[in-house]
Amino acid sequence: MKLTLTRTRLLTFLFMIAVVLKIMSLLVSGHGHPLTDKILSGLTLDLLLLRLIILVHGTYGRYQQLRQQYPLQDFPELLSAALRPLIRNDKVCRVLVTETTLAYYAIFRWKKQASMPAFSWYSRQGAAAVYGIFIFLLLLEMTGMGLLLSRLNYPVLHRVMLAAGAYSVVFLLAHLKAICYRPVQLDDNGILLRYGIITSLHIPFDQVRAVRDLRRLPPADNTVLQLSLLKAFEPGNVALELKQPISLYLLFKQKKAVKQFIFRLDAPASFRKALESRITC
Repeated sequence: MKLTLTRTRLLTFLFMIAVVLKIMSLLVSGHGHPLTDKILSGLTLDLLLLRLIILVHGTYGRYQQLRQQYPLQDFPELLSAALRPLIRNDKVCRVLVTETTLAYYAIFRWKKQASMPAFSWYSRQGAAAVYGIFIFLLLLEMTGMGLLLSRLNYPVLHRVMLAAGAYSVVFLLAHLKAICYRPVQLDDNGILLRYGIITSLHIPFDQVRAVRDLRRLPPADNTVLQLSLLKAFEPGNVALELKQPISLYLLFKQKKAVKQFIFRLDAPASFRKALESRITC
């Protein structure tokens, strides 16, 4: 691992030097010397490709090790843990993990894996139908806006709207599949609380104050977090209260001082029964 990190840093340093030399060449001569420009362009591209190859190779090896050590952890948790030794910037690492997870669930993940006892929140609530309707409406909107903008002759706006709509469709599809493939689970130490690709965290049993059925939403409070992307279409039926507030990330946004989680499960009574025997007051 030390050798991989050293090579990575060296390639990053050489890449930055090549970019600086290319910029200086353009500034000095105005348009750059043809031979120098070709050499620097090729060097920059080669260094970038080598940097990416080493990054992907190191991440994949680390990912496979973590997958064997932590079988309950899913793709985004393992990928994040594998990337952090190679990418020290937390924001860059989080963006890479989120976008890679988006592509993984939208394109590559089509088979469920056997796991320990889990509590889903999609089988009885018609989540697939609800998200399917939203995806269909987005496709209709993209088609209508595309026809309108093409007739108005706004090609740049047309491409921007098309890209935004396509990304929204992929995001909803990936989130729906992640909801189905990433249920709430209990391990020996705590709760793996997941909500699609939005968030994932581990809550120890000794940090749980109470779990109860939710009849109605509590008053708006910064310490209460409702895990629901579509809000009224995904009403919560379980409230999980913690002894101490915690902070977590919802995609790229950090949520601080959360003391109560509200979410929806297909079998809330079974979840409450399984959890109550492990809660230490």
